[in-house]
Amino acid sequence: MSTLRWYRAMGFIESDHYLHVYANYYTEPGEPARAIGSRRQGLKPMAAFLHASLDEEQQLRSEFARIHVCRRFALTL
Repeated sequence: MSTLRWYRAMGFIESDHYLHVYANYYTEPGEPARAIGSRRQGLKPMAAFLHASLDEEQQLRSEFARIHVCRRFALTL
């Protein structure tokens, strides 16, 4: 990936990794309900944007269609 190479060439260091999980009703109707622990009466979850640990990646990929690894970069000035 050229973007990752650019960050590294500019002196950025990867400081963290985590997952972005997109749970969307229109992708798969059951995803938002699976993403939240409890429901509130009268509210129907339609979408959720969540962060998760990389150690949960395999399990989450089996439950949700859109999972992306996010890499946080830091640069000491």
